[in-house]
Amino acid sequence: MKPYGRSPVRGASLVVVVLVVLLAAGLVAGCGGDADPFSGLYWEPSTGRRIEIRREGDAYRFYYGAGKRPYQAVRADDELRVVAPMGGEIVIRPAEEDGVLELVTGGTTSLLKPLPQHQ
Repeated sequence: MKPYGRSPVRGASLVVVVLVVLLAAGLVAGCGGDADPFSGLYWEPSTGRRIEIRREGDAYRFYYGAGKRPYQAVRADDELRVVAPMGGEIVIRPAEEDGVLELVTGGTTSLLKPLPQHQ
């Protein structure tokens, strides 16, 4: 005759399954969703400029050129807009290639390629 109630093995198995599902959900939430595609160091091959984009809370700073002058950038969906650094607006958006950004200014588009963080 079987005892009434649940099997301790079945209960432990259920706990393990729930923990694995919660761990997987936590990893997905931590790796995806809120990833910042803009922050980092970049090189613009067409001009040789080094560009840095820093996230500071909800705001961004766009640094470029030898003087590394900071300009405020505002994120709107999947784009960063840098207001009037040289009299016009710059739009930065992810390119088709992973980790590469497009920089659009004055109707011209160039690519920003990532640099290692130690450069």
